Amino acid sequence: MTDLENTQFESFISSTQFQEQFAQENWHLEEHMPGLCYGGRFRQTSTWQIRADGLPCYLLLYAFSGNGTLSHPDGTLFLQERNLLFLDQNIPFQMRIAPGGMDCALFFLRSEEVTPYHHALGEKISLLLPFPTASDMEYYVTQLLNLLPIRSTVSAVAASKWIVSILSEICAFTLSDDRVHKDIPDYISEMKHTFDTSYQAAFRLEDFEMRYSIHRDRLCREFSQCYGAPPLQYLNARRIEAAKDLLITTNMRVYEVGNAVGIENTNHFINLFKKTHRAYPHAF
Repeated sequence: MTDLENTQFESFISSTQFQEQFAQENWHLEEHMPGLCYGGRFRQTSTWQIRADGLPCYLLLYAFSGNGTLSHPDGTLFLQERNLLFLDQNIPFQMRIAPGGMDCALFFLRSEEVTPYHHALGEKISLLLPFPTASDMEYYVTQLLNLLPIRSTVSAVAASKWIVSILSEICAFTLSDDRVHKDIPDYISEMKHTFDTSYQAAFRLEDFEMRYSIHRDRLCREFSQCYGAPPLQYLNARRIEAAKDLLITTNMRVYEVGNAVGIENTNHFINLFKKTHRAYPHAF
């Protein structure tokens, strides 16, 4: 079992081609690692993308570093450092890795082992979880990676332990997060949804103040308590993530990207982008 570095996959693969590709790259694990079809550490140092019509297994990706996006029928997810992606089987998707690359662990899990956890999660199509530094998730992932090349009964048993630990951590983190979100007022959830889906539009706190008949100071305070940032700061972060995807996937000029995500002042857009990604948009 070796790392996969700088391998350029076809831009589109079917489920059958997927299995053939990973078998060629020596990622096949099913014969000695119950619960895993394929898996390993993926280090890509340049732009990379793959599109699939669905996989015969669940996809689990943990990002050690780097950035990327994953688009599926329910929307687009933005991958960053210490994010964990959990994608349902048979879901068509397209994944892009940003310039600068990504270092991540990829595991393709058999449905028999994952189904009970999937039911506990409410059978969500996909999850993208930002694990804090204090979480044990990266430790679990690293331990599982270390076991993949070892062909023995003991390593197979230990691998099962780490797979269970990873899936249990996902459930604990997600279900706890769901309980917290049940306490979020409907108008705060609606504000966030508006920002997520209509970030290109111009917003003022006064507009929400009038819509909900709630003072803007209270809206700011409650939004920050629920989502960790004031409304307009959250909105700009959402815009910058969308801008990053446009910079990666189109030939639009910097000012065009800024306008497309709702930041018409180009200098302001450049400064926001640099503050977030430590690089100017054109360099990124």
